[in-house]
Amino acid sequence: MYGRKRSLAVKTIATKALSLFALLSSELSPNKCRAFSISPTSPPTTARTTSRKYLNREEVPSGIQHLVLVGGGHGHVQVIKSLHRLARPANIRITLIDPQSSTSYSGMVPGCVSNLYAEKQTMIHLNSLAEWAEIEYLQAAVVDFDPIERKIYLDVGGDPVGYDAVSFDIGSTTRGFDQTPGATEHTIPTRPISELVKRITDDENSLISKLRCGQWMGDCRVVVCGGGAAGIELAMAMRARWNPIFAGTDCKLQVTILDSGSELLQTETKPCRDTLKEVLAEREICVKHGATVKSITATKVILTNGEEVPKTHCVWATGGGSLPLAGKLGNRGVAVSDRGWIRVGPTLQSISHPEIFAAGDCNVIENLPGGKTSPPKAGVYAVRSGPILVENLIGYLADGSEADLSQYLPQDDFLKLITCGDGTALGFRFGIPLRGKWVWDLKRRIDTMFMDLFQTESLPTLKEDSKLDKSQYDASGDRGEPMDPEQAAYLLARTDDEVDYEKAWDVLRDMMESEKYKEEVLRFTKITPDIGLDPPVPKGKAIIASCA
Repeated sequence: MYGRKRSLAVKTIATKALSLFALLSSELSPNKCRAFSISPTSPPTTARTTSRKYLNREEVPSGIQHLVLVGGGHGHVQVIKSLHRLARPANIRITLIDPQSSTSYSGMVPGCVSNLYAEKQTMIHLNSLAEWAEIEYLQAAVVDFDPIERKIYLDVGGDPVGYDAVSFDIGSTTRGFDQTPGATEHTIPTRPISELVKRITDDENSLISKLRCGQWMGDCRVVVCGGGAAGIELAMAMRARWNPIFAGTDCKLQVTILDSGSELLQTETKPCRDTLKEVLAEREICVKHGATVKSITATKVILTNGEEVPKTHCVWATGGGSLPLAGKLGNRGVAVSDRGWIRVGPTLQSISHPEIFAAGDCNVIENLPGGKTSPPKAGVYAVRSGPILVENLIGYLADGSEADLSQYLPQDDFLKLITCGDGTALGFRFGIPLRGKWVWDLKRRIDTMFMDLFQTESLPTLKEDSKLDKSQYDASGDRGEPMDPEQAAYLLARTDDEVDYEKAWDVLRDMMESEKYKEEVLRFTKITPDIGLDPPVPKGKAIIASCA
């Protein structure tokens, strides 16, 4: 009826939350792991490319090829899962290098901060995954890189690691953290993610102890520096987590977001922005706009305009910045942008070195069709690029034709899901604001589906007839006929606890697959491009909490 594509192909509607946490940090960590000495088995070339015809193990040419994965980000865990020993071409050897044996899944971290997840539920164990896939795992950090000799130097010493192809999925760091006076001493950064929950827990234990002993005087003032999705989620998470601590006391919990812009999430529609304002106001979260941090002390955040914002605790949740390793690559002749991102084309290959790939936050994609710009730093793009990365890494090592390279074309929009910390969530799609328990249920389902792919207990037994699996975790089959557009619009607008998230998810998928159906649903939601909701919905309360 609405031209739905009946297919088991990968869907792009269901994505992880818009959480701008980094995928991984590549800070050094002490360890005793020995670096293997591995040299490439073929001489460097300047025009080696990919070919899909070698994706079957029995068709690969002879000669061992060494693929090195630097970083255990969202894209690379898919590479590891897909290219286990019995699925990858028989002549390809793979090594993973990462300083951490486990990595946090960024989409679930705000839920963990809110105590909706245990920390262990958010972890992907790289060592176990690598062991299952029968690839070599080096728990080490890369300290130098030689693209001419194709050698990688590690902090654990030993001989350098050689490669025929190397892929970087190292994430990003917290922008401005090291450059802002007082930030390292007086704030909790969101990266590395592994330390975020621990630092918050330590501060919480200290706070509870002081309250019990009568040593805590006055209000608790939590300041979140950064008005992006990560800062918004963390502000609501801290409100949900620490509210019970102050119940029955004379102390109050104040939460403030410092945003450098004039409005939160400016690229969203007015209905979405208004709903966000309402959600924050309900939780008494103050937002200060035009707030650029100059320095931080133990008791206050000093802004560039001279204003001082009092604090007892501070979370640094600014956008992503490039890691020092990317700068080292640039110093070695690898193309990086002026902001330190590894420059790649749509095939995820370095524009200067075709044997180097990069995925996730650490890259910037150039030469996209239609003059499109590189997508923002959101984990969904690393997740969606995973299958393309798998195919192109294998194809490159097969010495195929450049014309056979697959291009990663980032989607223009995606389902953005923001954890509210209290068992509800806020979502944006097609300009429509979505909110309530059902949105949290949907987010939780999407996140756990992704995590289930990599949990040790969920990993399948390897079989000799294993095929290369590049499918995504949320691939969808036939769902039957779409819901009536008017009923669908009503369902998406509901905020009560009785909404079936699976039915709402089907509506969103149907809207993605059929432009006609999407337009009809939007007509009943009364969304217009210029004015948003028509007529305006009366709120009956202040939109933004007082910043007193």
